[in-house]
Amino acid sequence: MTFAHTGLPAGRPLPPPDRHLGVLFVGRVNAGRSVMAEAMLRHHADHRFEAYSAGLAPAAALNPHILARLRAEGIATSGLAPTPLDRFMAPDAPAIDIIITVSALAAEGLATAWPGRAATAHWDLPNPDPALFPGDDLDQQILVEAIFHDLRRRIDVLAALPTPCLLALSQWDLDDDDGDDGAGLRHAG
Repeated sequence: MTFAHTGLPAGRPLPPPDRHLGVLFVGRVNAGRSVMAEAMLRHHADHRFEAYSAGLAPAAALNPHILARLRAEGIATSGLAPTPLDRFMAPDAPAIDIIITVSALAAEGLATAWPGRAATAHWDLPNPDPALFPGDDLDQQILVEAIFHDLRRRIDVLAALPTPCLLALSQWDLDDDDGDDGAGLRHAG
């Protein structure tokens, strides 16, 4: 998981520790992995986070296998829909403290599209985007199951971090690249 320093949005003060942190998951079409991450974070940690998701080029509808898997786990799916990233760039948009991209295309697109600053991370998911996966129904279900378990592990880690640590992430770059202090930490400010 890579977090990169970008600070806080211009004019936005440091959020108080008792405020829910806004987390935005960004995908290419916001019909699969990003919306699954949004629903899972809401389900497991809604007392600490306001979870959202968006896409660079939103699909017309959500992946039915994603919805079925969430419902099988008892995770609410009402209100989930592909959402354009522009919604979160508007003046009246919800406060976003952490942005997590779930596809390489989203990470590249976000680098030039996001006007504000927030702690950012890219989750390099090992499984392909379901929207680009050509498999049959059973193949899709197997893929979605793998995505679910990978996201659950990552959501559990994110939800377990104390709020002060999450706020401090805007000051550190957590990376596995050479040149760090040996613990994977490099001050990015």
